[in-house]
Amino acid sequence: MIKAELKKVLVIEKLVARQIKVAEAAELQQLSTRQVLRLKKTYLAEGAEGIAHKNRGRKPVHAISDSIKEHVATLYQNTYYGCNNCHFAELLQGRESLTLSVSTVRRILLEKGLKQAKQRRRGNVHRPRNRKPQAGMLWQIDASPYAWLEDRGPQLTLHAAIDDATGTIVGAVFRPMETLEGYFTVMQQGIEKYGLPLGLYSDRHTIFRSPKESLTLEQELAEEIKPLSQFGKAMAELGITHIKAMTPQA
Repeated sequence: MIKAELKKVLVIEKLVARQIKVAEAAELQQLSTRQVLRLKKTYLAEGAEGIAHKNRGRKPVHAISDSIKEHVATLYQNTYYGCNNCHFAELLQGRESLTLSVSTVRRILLEKGLKQAKQRRRGNVHRPRNRKPQAGMLWQIDASPYAWLEDRGPQLTLHAAIDDATGTIVGAVFRPMETLEGYFTVMQQGIEKYGLPLGLYSDRHTIFRSPKESLTLEQELAEEIKPLSQFGKAMAELGITHIKAMTPQA
């Protein structure tokens, strides 16, 4: 008898002995009073064993028989070896008049040692980029739409720029959506307070990069982007020529 069933027995015994009431027993077991009364009736008729799960030790009614498992394994080894689980299940149904789900076929083959469980492919590890050694060398600039006001107002988009070396927020402003004006405002805030940065680090939004722009192989490898967009041209006029783009993360 497992721990949960043992607890049921102890509670029902106290109920039968009138040490607790039905409502208290129901609260202790997180059951309804009707379920508690049913357990009490079972206990009085069959004893503690009646409360144990009736299906324990029994083979499920819908379980696949050992003979069918052996037949499936033999067919796979002698006739359909190398098929994937889905195709094998289709062949069993179409040619052998044996209808089994793909998951059942997979489980049978695994039990018989005919297939190995696929190991999850390890994803590409993103190597973090080292921060710049000095403030002002690089600012990261981006916009984030979110319910910043929760249920107190509409969803807004936060435009912000952060110094790569120090993590200082050099400028930030809310706008209803991601806009060129929002980025210009952030840059104005940052430049007025901290001066001109040497470079910017952004995503590949068309605000930062012209959609008509084509990059050479050398530019792609260096992640350098020509300042052909309106924003890029404005930054170039200020002497900020190294506008780099982050590859979007999946």
